[in-house]
Amino acid sequence: MKKVIMLLAVCAFGSANAQVSFKPGVKAGYSASTVTGMGGEYRSNFYLGLYGNLKLTRIYNMQFEMMYLRQGVDNIQSYRYDDNTYQYVKGRQGSVPLDYLSLNLINKFNFDKFSMHVGPGIDFLVSEHTATNNYNTVGGNYYEPLYSHNNGVDLTFNFGLGYNITENFGIEARMRQGIIEPIYSNASIYSDYSANLNRSFMVGLTYTFK
Repeated sequence: MKKVIMLLAVCAFGSANAQVSFKPGVKAGYSASTVTGMGGEYRSNFYLGLYGNLKLTRIYNMQFEMMYLRQGVDNIQSYRYDDNTYQYVKGRQGSVPLDYLSLNLINKFNFDKFSMHVGPGIDFLVSEHTATNNYNTVGGNYYEPLYSHNNGVDLTFNFGLGYNITENFGIEARMRQGIIEPIYSNASIYSDYSANLNRSFMVGLTYTFK
């Protein structure tokens, strides 16, 4: 009986190992991003990335990703203090482009040609455009800056779906939510008091090498 159990275990282990494979790939697509609590609009841009897909079982894959993300928020509102009304009123508008290098560890669950993606990520700020982000006086009115820098690193949660068009080509859609405030804005102070967190929606194509 022991020999039979050992034989079954060896067969099962060998079968599991036979399924293990590693394939690299590239991805690119469209992204719509915002920073919550700032009353702005979604910023439309793109993303590029590389990944390595480690197939462990027929259903489960572990995917390592490195991506360049162009995120941020468009048309946020600054405020100025009105000495006549003793209130903050709307001042100038501007955008906050935030570009990141993103490292993700994605758990992929495969169901025939469809897949579900769940996993954490860490983003490093590599570019921040601050040309219009300063204190100034226009027409005798003092304007607050659009935002102030808060953190150059963000932790994210990823959730998405994928579909394999062919053995190599695929399409995927993903939502990413940050949990660390990248910037701090007066728009949040005088509007809804929400946290300023990264949030993005992405849709794009993938190509997996054989």
